[in-house]
Amino acid sequence: MKLFRNYFKKPVAVKPIQNATTEQQEGNEEEYTFDVVGESFQRDHLVQLIKKHNLTDSGELYTTATLKLEPENAFDPTAVMVVIEELQVGYIPKSFSPAMTDYIKAKGGKTLQVPARVGWDKESPQPLVGVRLKMKDF
Repeated sequence: MKLFRNYFKKPVAVKPIQNATTEQQEGNEEEYTFDVVGESFQRDHLVQLIKKHNLTDSGELYTTATLKLEPENAFDPTAVMVVIEELQVGYIPKSFSPAMTDYIKAKGGKTLQVPARVGWDKESPQPLVGVRLKMKDF
């Protein structure tokens, strides 16, 4: 069964990610334990990433996410946006955003790059897509 049938006109071949390190490509799924929220609002961006890397049949994409402080956010001045390859894919949960903001600032900036795993059920024609981060220090 081909995934995202409604998004893609033809099946695509699986090939490795060009910009990820070998460690990221062979990452251990259990190491990615920090859940991102709001992915359902960014489904188009996530599908775009999956299509770009020709991974519809894979069920996972290992890459790098950038955590960006969003002090101008009207709902939460400590909001932390999660971006992969210049596409917003979600947020750090609000309950963790003040601590994450402090953590990013302590690391010396307004952004922080961390390993990320995008995952989906490759057997479903319209799967939910989730993002988890590898946050070993947090």
